[in-house]
Amino acid sequence: MDRNLFDIPHHANLFALIYRAAVEKFGEKGALAADEGTKLYGQQRGARMAQRAIKDGEPLTMENYLIYGEWADKSGLSKNSITSMTPVYFMECTVCGWCDTWKKSGLLEYGKNYCTYVDKNLVKGFNPELVLDIHHVLSQGGKTCAFQWNGFKIDNEKELIAFSEKKKALGDRAQKDFLYHTGHLLYAMRQALSTNLGMEPADIICEKAMNDFAEMYGSEMADMVLTESKQDFSKVDY
Repeated sequence: MDRNLFDIPHHANLFALIYRAAVEKFGEKGALAADEGTKLYGQQRGARMAQRAIKDGEPLTMENYLIYGEWADKSGLSKNSITSMTPVYFMECTVCGWCDTWKKSGLLEYGKNYCTYVDKNLVKGFNPELVLDIHHVLSQGGKTCAFQWNGFKIDNEKELIAFSEKKKALGDRAQKDFLYHTGHLLYAMRQALSTNLGMEPADIICEKAMNDFAEMYGSEMADMVLTESKQDFSKVDY
């Protein structure tokens, strides 16, 4: 099967299925452990982004955080707009592929905590001195997902062109496909669940979630995620 068939919905639903299994099997302790998994996943992703920026001789600024993102919405499942560029860069998401996926699957209740933790921990993993403010999110009843990227602004057309050209020059070199991200999600969640609940509970949760994933998408896709999850996600190939 082509790994390019994986997209935002696979990633979103796997998260919610792991979270649901954690809650159903271990209640509040399971939920808290899954939250720790979300934080760990974000920090590990952010750390990879930082590694690439450092390799390119770039400082770990908020501008470079925005440039070195690891995924692109190639299917157009989300819609974002820049609502302000100065005195601070402010972006709003009006349609979210993750939120829409959870709603369609009846898993919003189990998915929404992803939005509480992942983006702030991505930034933390990239550079713990940076601060992202999130004013509200769609999955928790907000009219949009509103992100305030503190420490970055664009004051004029020249700076806008420079930012756009820098992002364009990097291209997709820093990006990974959604099988990679889905595999990493399973890896990080299992790691945090093991740390916070123990190895056996983590195995129970992940086995239940992957069985549910196989029912949703087929055993071949589930097997691909399991295989993908066995690599070292701290390393970057560039």
